[in-house]
Amino acid sequence: MKKYLIIFALGIMACQKEDDEEDSPFVGTWKVIEMGQYAVATCSGEIDDTEWRGAKGKGISITMELRDDGTGTETITGPDAEVTNFAWYHQGETVCFLDACYIYEMASNKLSFFVNTKEEAFCMDEDYNVTGHSSKRDCENANTSNEWHPETCSKVRYKKDI
Repeated sequence: MKKYLIIFALGIMACQKEDDEEDSPFVGTWKVIEMGQYAVATCSGEIDDTEWRGAKGKGISITMELRDDGTGTETITGPDAEVTNFAWYHQGETVCFLDACYIYEMASNKLSFFVNTKEEAFCMDEDYNVTGHSSKRDCENANTSNEWHPETCSKVRYKKDI
C-alpha cells in the first residue's frame, strides 16, 4: 500500500510540473515601456517615440493583464482613462489580443516582448473618408484636398511586472 501511495504522489508531482511548463509566458501583468513609429516602413531604423514620451509626461500609462483563462484587461490611465476587457491567446510565434494578432519577439528572460504593427498606405479625402486610390500620385491627382498616408510600421514593447 505504501508503494502505491509513493507512486501516486510522484505521478501528481510529475503532472503538476508538466502543467506549470505548459503555462504561457504571457500570463501576467505587462506595462508598455516603449511605443513609436519606425523611421522605415519595413520595421527597421530608429523609433520615433516623441508622442509616447509626451503622453507619459502627462501621466498616461498602459498596463495589460493577461490571465491564464484566456481573458485580459488593458488599463489606460491619465486624462483619457479607459479599461478594455478582451480575449487573448498565443500560438507559436503569434500572440493575439485586442482584436489583432501579432508576430512577437520575447526576450530570453521572458520579462519583455515587443510587437510590430504595420499599417498599409491609404488615401484620405477632405471628409476623412478612405478612398480607393492605391498610389500617392492617383490620390493627389483625384482631388487636391486628398491626403496620402504612406505605409508605416510601429513598435510596442511591454515589460512584465514582477
